[in-house]
Amino acid sequence: MPNIALAAGVLNQIPLDWKGNQARIISIIQEAQQNQVAILCLPELCLTGYGCEDQFLATYTSEKAWESLIQLLPHTQHILVWVGLPVFFDGKLYNVAACLANGKLISLIPKQYLANDGVHYETRWFNPWPAHQRSVLSTSLGEIPMGDYRILADGISIGVEICQDAWEGENRPAHSLAQRGVSVICSPTASHFAFAKSKTRQRLAIEGSQIIQGSYVFANVLGNESGRTIFDGDAYVVHQGQIRAQTQRFSFKDSQLIVASVEINCQTQVADDLIVANVQWPLSNQTYPHFEAAPWEGTVNIKEEEFARAVSLGLWDYVRKSYSYGWVISLSGGADSSAIATLCYLAIRLAYKELGWEGIQSKMAYIPWIMDVSTEKDFIARMLTTAYQGTENSSDQTRTSAKALAECIGTTHYDWNIDVLVKEYRGIIEKAIGRSLTWEQDDITLQNVQARLRSPSVWMLANINNALLLATSNRSEASVGYATMDGDTSGSISPIAGIDKTFIRQWLIWMEKIGLDGKLSMPGLSHVNSLEPSAELRPLTSKQVDEEDLMPYPILNAIERWAFYDKLSPENCLKNLIQEYGANFSEDHLTAFCSRFFRLWARNQWKRERYAPGFHVDEYSVDPKSWLRFPILSAGLEKDIKP
Repeated sequence: MPNIALAAGVLNQIPLDWKGNQARIISIIQEAQQNQVAILCLPELCLTGYGCEDQFLATYTSEKAWESLIQLLPHTQHILVWVGLPVFFDGKLYNVAACLANGKLISLIPKQYLANDGVHYETRWFNPWPAHQRSVLSTSLGEIPMGDYRILADGISIGVEICQDAWEGENRPAHSLAQRGVSVICSPTASHFAFAKSKTRQRLAIEGSQIIQGSYVFANVLGNESGRTIFDGDAYVVHQGQIRAQTQRFSFKDSQLIVASVEINCQTQVADDLIVANVQWPLSNQTYPHFEAAPWEGTVNIKEEEFARAVSLGLWDYVRKSYSYGWVISLSGGADSSAIATLCYLAIRLAYKELGWEGIQSKMAYIPWIMDVSTEKDFIARMLTTAYQGTENSSDQTRTSAKALAECIGTTHYDWNIDVLVKEYRGIIEKAIGRSLTWEQDDITLQNVQARLRSPSVWMLANINNALLLATSNRSEASVGYATMDGDTSGSISPIAGIDKTFIRQWLIWMEKIGLDGKLSMPGLSHVNSLEPSAELRPLTSKQVDEEDLMPYPILNAIERWAFYDKLSPENCLKNLIQEYGANFSEDHLTAFCSRFFRLWARNQWKRERYAPGFHVDEYSVDPKSWLRFPILSAGLEKDIKP
């Protein structure tokens, strides 16, 4: 039973970035070779990027991936590496893990089960490979075994589970591989971030190891690869049910490698599904660092930590992969824009902590002024621009809140008034229609014009700075359309569109008082945390409050989850509502809340269709592009609430 080094590598790739993706793969292979690694598992579809969408259907994509694969071969001396790519076989496209060893392509093992729920649409592009089916693919390299094979390398039998394969319970390939005598399973994965999901992945890796009574090597994608979906970058080397090494999630680096030395059972069953890889790797004689999870993983505030780190990494990757020079935010002094400004600040702080200033300059080398900046403070001021755009309906409290947070963060902050624009547009319309606009008759019109007139100015700043304008709507508002199209929904991306208002408010309090690692807190949030959420679009004398316009946010969030995550009928949603909140509200009140939710939901699907791309962070979202489709025109669901 020899000791060998098993390794998992996570990669922050970019769809269709042939040179960049290949360079990052070669770099991590070389790092593994320097550490005397025998078997290296890399993420699913890492040659192309997982998020190529319909570009997978173009044969050009798989052809370019194949070219990259061949170019990797000379870099695989004395090591066995698993890399992912799309491969056409008999006119059908498959999601494949390629086994490379000692300069040769050993085999191609396709994915058997495809992810086709939530944010995943793999069956749109790929075909599932039947278990136990084996064939060969004719290539310029000769006849390459393709199918449900095992690899025999230096006496060790190795199998593969690709991402969704491991989620199939009793049908997961690990059970079949165990019966066929496999000692090691490698699991190339592209499993998106959602709250607490990493714990499930960790459990599946442990169970896989227990099923084969051997080792399980799991490698996930890292970062915001293609826009909406963020990947944790978690990886595990598990032996006999025990985690021997794991990554620290949400790294700002291009890659992470974890290594563990394990004692492998060399017994295997010879059969026609066994492909021999002629590779002899050095026996592991190194002492490896103890790769363990970050301390924050064990805190009671794990959800707050995950949210901060996932969205910050998502924002950082988005700005650099889009070659933008920073972010612009219309900072109203309210919860949503304050949360986004804080997340941008955290992105810079976390990147600076992990990469250092030279690392940031390297990643942001495309920015013309990057070499002129020498301190983190100056970098924040150049990267993050905020603007408070007041009207006669804005309060001193929100202006103070915006100013305090901007000063705490160190943004380039502006404060101006748009009343002159509102009055001019109002005058144009009043002259055209021949009457005055009044709050009694034109409430929505007078509110919306203010929100919309805040958009052009911040778009101008974004254009001037070559920066991303960030939209500030959250998921709760999206559900009921409590947002102004071309107003607060204006932006290149919508960072908090996937999370509810209640959590945003809780997270801001946590960030003010505790913060990341219990250290990085934001006292500048004290002002916003003292305010009741308000759009501040009606006259101040009306004392406008969001929850009075709508309903209490916890109730809104509960109905949304029951209806669109649990898939309950409107009638059952109301029953649940009465059971949960009947002690605090009358049945008439709760019925009115439920009716209002479903009426506004159906009426505002067109708005959700037009939202800027948002990050997926929760178990579900209302994004019609990636999670929840609903007809733009329908009879709605309000009618299905029975009294």
